[in-house]
Amino acid sequence: NISFEKISSMLRKRLASPRVADWYSGKWEVFNECTILSLDSSTGLVIEKRPDRVMKQGDHLIVVDFKFARPTIHHEQQVQRYMHNLREMGYSSVEGYVWYGYDNRVVPVSLQ
Repeated sequence: NISFEKISSMLRKRLASPRVADWYSGKWEVFNECTILSLDSSTGLVIEKRPDRVMKQGDHLIVVDFKFARPTIHHEQQVQRYMHNLREMGYSSVEGYVWYGYDNRVVPVSLQ
């Protein structure tokens, strides 16, 4: 059984890293689970994507997807798709990350 104290301690440690602390500093405009719409050019259908967290400061965006599973390349590819969609929306400065909650790893994602 996991106690409240254990969970609280884990969360405090997760939020203490400098990068993550900045994300929760209050200086970002935050969009949690907001839908990004795009058009599939091959089918003409509208595609909905929903990143876990998008943060905006001026013209700069950061997109983060939280995972509580074993890392796979698919997680990074998912964030790359979010980043690509945000660039298509006109944002030229977009960073992306996968944050693995259990082992508290924040993996930077780049567009290729």
